[in-house]
Amino acid sequence: MELVKFDKEGTYPRISASHIDESIELTPAEQEIKARLRHIHALRMTNKYSKYQAIQIHMREMKVSQATAYRDYNWAMQIFGELDKVDVQAERMILAECYWQLYLKALKKGDLEQERKALDSYKSLFNFDKEEKEINFEKISAHEYHIKMSRKGMRMLREAIGTGVVDFNELPAEEIDYEESEE
Repeated sequence: MELVKFDKEGTYPRISASHIDESIELTPAEQEIKARLRHIHALRMTNKYSKYQAIQIHMREMKVSQATAYRDYNWAMQIFGELDKVDVQAERMILAECYWQLYLKALKKGDLEQERKALDSYKSLFNFDKEEKEINFEKISAHEYHIKMSRKGMRMLREAIGTGVVDFNELPAEEIDYEESEE
């Protein structure tokens, strides 16, 4: 984890710094913005609204313009964590949490069929039904390779190994004529 020291000059850096260091005092206007950021993040995270639904609700409830709502959304994602750019494992965990909540609701109602469906969906996220692949030790074991070389090649190899350095400029090679292929 990296600690970042904010310069506390602008609104966003001051609000960000206030989440890290509680000793930072915000102005009333900055406290209002901080409350708006918490509100839009809660709409997205807790209430499970999409980005666009959260922005529309934020505009209506907080009585802010569309530009301000989008700015609040971007700031909230930077401060509290980006929710729109998640990887497959994170999506799987979000789905698992939703399926678990469905299971608990069905359990509370006593609906065995819905309980089973929720648990089956939960189980399918983690591939419990697949057996773990066993390691094939033949593929990773050491192999012995026998390289066949001409006597001249072996002599050159021994000379190169004997000196410890191979000078590719001194190898006996000759240039040959060639034609370029245009396929």
